[in-house]
Amino acid sequence: MSQSEQEREVIVQREIPFPRELVWKAMSDPNHVNNWWGPDGFKNENVVMSFSVGGTWSFDMVAPDGTRFPNHSVFKEIVPLKKIIYDHGDGTRIWFECTVTLTQTAKGTLVTIRSLFPTKEERDEVVEKYGAIEGGKQHLAKLEAYIARNFI
Repeated sequence: MSQSEQEREVIVQREIPFPRELVWKAMSDPNHVNNWWGPDGFKNENVVMSFSVGGTWSFDMVAPDGTRFPNHSVFKEIVPLKKIIYDHGDGTRIWFECTVTLTQTAKGTLVTIRSLFPTKEERDEVVEKYGAIEGGKQHLAKLEAYIARNFI
C-alpha cells in the first residue's frame, strides 16, 4: 500500500511581521542561522555551512541536558528570497527532505517548513519521540525574535 505525501509530512508555518529580505538574510547567512536555529533551550556547536546548491550544513544540536544530536544537510535547491530545499539527516543517513518557502504577505512573510519523510512510521516517530511539530514552531518563534532584536 502506497502512503500519501500528506501522511508522511510535517508542516509548520508562522507569519513573521518583517519583509521577506530580512527573513531570507536570517535563514541563509551562516552568521545568523546559528543564533536562532533549534528548539527552545538548545544550542548549536561545530557549525559549518556552505549555503549553495550541493553545499552542506553540519552541526551538533545540544539539548539542555547535554545530549548531542548530529545534524547534516545537503542543499538541493535554492531560489533566493523564495525557497530552500535540502536533504536532512545525521551524516549517516537521510531522515527527510525539507522545503522552506517564504511568501510575502500584507503583514510580512509567511514561512512554511515542510518535512517529507520516507514513510508515515518514520514521520510519526519523529513527531512523537522528538516533538518535531512543537520544535518547528519554536524554531520559527526564535527566528522572529532574532530578526526583531538584530535587524529592526
